[in-house]
Amino acid sequence: MQKLLSFHREYTFDGKKYFYDKCRKKYILKTPEEIIRQTTVKFFRWKLHTPLRNIQTEVSMKRYGYPERRDRADILILRPDGNTILAVVECKAAYIPIDEKVIAQLLRYAEALNSEFAFATNGSDLRVFRFDQRSGYKETECPASYKRMCRSNCNETPQAMTLSSRPDLKTLENITYVRRHYDSYIGRQTREHLKKKRYWPQQ
Repeated sequence: MQKLLSFHREYTFDGKKYFYDKCRKKYILKTPEEIIRQTTVKFFRWKLHTPLRNIQTEVSMKRYGYPERRDRADILILRPDGNTILAVVECKAAYIPIDEKVIAQLLRYAEALNSEFAFATNGSDLRVFRFDQRSGYKETECPASYKRMCRSNCNETPQAMTLSSRPDLKTLENITYVRRHYDSYIGRQTREHLKKKRYWPQQ
């Protein structure tokens, strides 16, 4: 991945340097973390041959069923269907070590988003985790390609994307709407270990 660090075209506006993020389709201020984020996007595109349409950057957790959270996932890799999350990626600036604190943060995202794979990198260190039905996320080697990643289906629970606006009461009375937008992440598809009492607020 280090070989890709220099492959960034820079743009200067008002004395500040920017990158053009093809995922967000806008100019992003150059920062130490953004350098790693853009490098990681290139790694997935050029090395793992991931289609650009299946890469999302700086994604709000609100979009995937967590309206109370303000944090964002650095990078999400989607399966070919364009909706189901295949991998979540945590990007840190080059001077930040990928330690156990970073891994814990990464796996919290991965579990919340039901992702099959989880990556953490600072540009020089890359750690990869894969979901196992029996034991949860276990560290593994980096997959050889996006296609090979897509062959894995150990974590098949889909993510339910929430709407950008709050539905009115009349809409919520429509059982078809409720099942389509909420039942996929609340209720019968929720993982068994997440149903344990310790994960929920006390009544």
